[in-house]
Amino acid sequence: MGCVESKKIIENVTNSDIKTVYHIEDAFGEKEVKCELRVNEAANLAEKIKLDRQINKNNKFKTKYDARILAKYDVLALIGKGTFSMVARVENKQTKQPYAIKIIESEEGREAFEAELAILRRVKCPYIVQLIEVFESVDKIYMVMELATGGDLFDKVQSRGPFSEMEAVNVLKMVLEGVKYLHNLGITHRNLKPDNLLYYHPGSDSKLMITDFGLAHSRRSADDILMQTICGTPEYVAPEMVARQPYTNAVDLWAVGVITYILLRGDFPFFDEDRIRLYKKILRGKYSLSDEVWVEVSENGRDFVRQALQVDPTLRLTAVDSLRHQWILATHQSPKRKQSGGGGGGESWSRRSSSHSSRSLRSSHSSRSGPSSSTRRPPSARVLPHHLESLEGALSMHGTPGIPPTPLPHHPCSTRHPPHSSWER
Repeated sequence: MGCVESKKIIENVTNSDIKTVYHIEDAFGEKEVKCELRVNEAANLAEKIKLDRQINKNNKFKTKYDARILAKYDVLALIGKGTFSMVARVENKQTKQPYAIKIIESEEGREAFEAELAILRRVKCPYIVQLIEVFESVDKIYMVMELATGGDLFDKVQSRGPFSEMEAVNVLKMVLEGVKYLHNLGITHRNLKPDNLLYYHPGSDSKLMITDFGLAHSRRSADDILMQTICGTPEYVAPEMVARQPYTNAVDLWAVGVITYILLRGDFPFFDEDRIRLYKKILRGKYSLSDEVWVEVSENGRDFVRQALQVDPTLRLTAVDSLRHQWILATHQSPKRKQSGGGGGGESWSRRSSSHSSRSLRSSHSSRSGPSSSTRRPPSARVLPHHLESLEGALSMHGTPGIPPTPLPHHPCSTRHPPHSSWER
């Protein structure tokens, strides 16, 4: 609630008490709110300053909204604030449907969000956060979007531990349908990770939605098949990007492989607090599928991880291939029933033991090859060129086994970043 006017009335009650009454008009002019404070004379000034600051803050908050927004939506609460934008929870006055509204107000922020806005205007898929409408003014952009209230996938894994195979497949089906839809439109997300996968509501039957298209790229023509911009979150970037080679939308499927590993084990396949060592691990593509946790995962499940985490992008699963993989198609079976055929080896789909469910997200190699991550999610870092430049000596001497010199366009909807692109958007 914002405040546009306040009047103070001071009434002497006793020698030591002062009754301060503020008459505050609601920001939308709908009602009057009275706030009464009883304080001693010494504290009266501090209380007045505190309340006046809140009034000024609410006034400033209100001025960020276009009159068209306030006519259609009730602004309920500020959800978050970033470098170039702020996000608030709003409610449609007629339907009472809640939404999120993102406000981009700086010129620099406006330029950064133009590409994201252009992509969101094109997509309409149940597994991608939907743009409802856009309001533009001279100095601001208002993006009204679906409101996700169920939290993100990272928090879900962190709070409950590894998923059963059936639970993981149910999640991956939604993610892969969203990725397939994007790739069919020629859009590469380039920053897929559990943090950017949001549950629509807290219920167990909630859908999962892909969000955050700030690093996404849309191809310009049918033969615009390769990208060059180095971007993304370090723990999820593909080897070809680390090797600074032109790449296709296969980088999204590498990220899906990392997400799958996290879902089934509760750890990162590649992690190191030192970025250089992390990128070397990614280039080698070395991770473990043989410890006590993976023994409980079916052969089909392990095969899916191996196919998604192929260092050579031309051998990596596509979104269509992934949805046709036997492990993804086997969800009709009960979690307690044994798999039949297909290399399942009679292994059961079972929930991890409680001893594993409390594990924090960390590298499967952390105990052997470096420090583990904390129980918190990794810092919101981006891939930076100077980290990769320090790898050039090793790459020139030893090469990058498994990665062809130029990734071939094995996806019909692969994309290329325009020549003028920078290292990161």
